[in-house]
Amino acid sequence: MKEVAKRFGTSLDEDDFNTTKTTLSEDCKYIIGNEILIGPENICRSYEQNMQEGRKKLDVLEWGQSWIEPIDETRFYVHFTDYLTHKGQKYIHRCKQRLTISDIGKINLIEHIFDQEEQNRLDAFYQRVGLK
Repeated sequence: MKEVAKRFGTSLDEDDFNTTKTTLSEDCKYIIGNEILIGPENICRSYEQNMQEGRKKLDVLEWGQSWIEPIDETRFYVHFTDYLTHKGQKYIHRCKQRLTISDIGKINLIEHIFDQEEQNRLDAFYQRVGLK
């Protein structure tokens, strides 16, 4: 199961949304804030739109290498690191998502873990560079 989580994280690190889709069940749910996306197409479209919007508004947006933290046999945290640069200012953004993997080896639940302190730091960066 950890290999599924690792493949998911790595595929997002590489903007390889076709591979990401293969890790998701047809009824996979992605919970991000108050929004719930269902199905590989909708979920991957959200990831891709986030990437495109970020690269439009920032001078540089690069993904780091994700890493996996096991919770138990079927649940894992995927830790992501994003490197943002705008107007000569740099910021390293960290976030994590909790994955639940079904007994057939497909992710059936993705939960974005909201971190208010990290959100405050990200908002402050956007404020400093005139994006907020």
